Amino acid sequence: MKHQINFLGGQLLPIYIGIKEFMPDKIHFIASDESKEGIKILKDIFPGIIFSEFICDPFDFYSIKKRIRSIIEKLDVQDDVLINLTGGTKIMLLAAQSIISESNLKGFYVNQDYSFIEVPSYDKKQITSELSIQDFFGLSGHKIFSAKTLSDFTENDLRVSSQIESFAASNKLYSKVTDFLRKKYRVLPEKGTESTAGNSVIKWDASIVDIHSNNKSIACFKGNNARDLFFNATWWEIIVASEIGKWAKAKEIILHCELPFKTDNKALKNEIDILINTGNKLIFVECKSGNIKQEDINKMKVIKQTYGGLISKSLLVSRYMPSQSIMEKCKELDIEVFYVYAFQRVVNPLNDIYKILGKLEKKTSI
Repeated sequence: MKHQINFLGGQLLPIYIGIKEFMPDKIHFIASDESKEGIKILKDIFPGIIFSEFICDPFDFYSIKKRIRSIIEKLDVQDDVLINLTGGTKIMLLAAQSIISESNLKGFYVNQDYSFIEVPSYDKKQITSELSIQDFFGLSGHKIFSAKTLSDFTENDLRVSSQIESFAASNKLYSKVTDFLRKKYRVLPEKGTESTAGNSVIKWDASIVDIHSNNKSIACFKGNNARDLFFNATWWEIIVASEIGKWAKAKEIILHCELPFKTDNKALKNEIDILINTGNKLIFVECKSGNIKQEDINKMKVIKQTYGGLISKSLLVSRYMPSQSIMEKCKELDIEVFYVYAFQRVVNPLNDIYKILGKLEKKTSI
């Protein structure tokens, strides 16, 4: 029988990885009163594994060591024992290393670069198991969420999105029209006609957005989702996601991921524009086609910490170069920034985004 001893601290990801990589028959958790809530989450994820749990003082070296020894003494001689040294306090780690040395046992430590170190040989090996987006969300206690994939959008959606991007890049009327309607309507009507400043008229329904100025047609966008693409800036998210979809390291990509509160599945808590899973890391992408506010950056920080853990990364993809204060805030919060336009000219074609994605995929610093 294969046994694994785990210490629970603030992060469940290295514990989860150790379980999935070695798949023990029974897991023995040693936790504190503060960290014991994580046991239930892991039990729900691995219903086929036998669990035992023990609560201890995470800073009492001798009581922790005694607990580990009592677990081992109750096992059969032919049983295999592996100790995950990654979680818990440093005192827990020292107690485990002491037992490993005295009892000729084995352990491992999960690194941020998705490798693990064998103990006591200290050989470094690559982790072979991969995690899904559902796995990551399950570890944060969020099992229910709605999202779309690139396959949910048609070729026409991408074509219309590209047309809107070209119009927005070449005509200031786009910003004037959208700003006018956002100020006037909290919820845009399904169809309507409005006159804006500068003799501009915009007509829309679900499948068409038509803009005239001085009785001349300026732009016309047709498609089943034309209205939503134009007014909700969904067009920029689709363009960015379509480009990211070509990145070979992306195992999963979802868009418009809506997260409900744990206590009320009908109330939405947050929305993630684009979420990338590399198999061992989540990259949260916020897409901004216009102004960027401090609250947008703060939201990115909260989402990353809540749903992705320490190893996850954040990326802001903006059409225009953010202000200096936003750039400084992103640097402070370890948020990478990619922008296409600076001073009304293209400085970073969107296909250059692979470089920054590759950087984030390899980055291990917290």
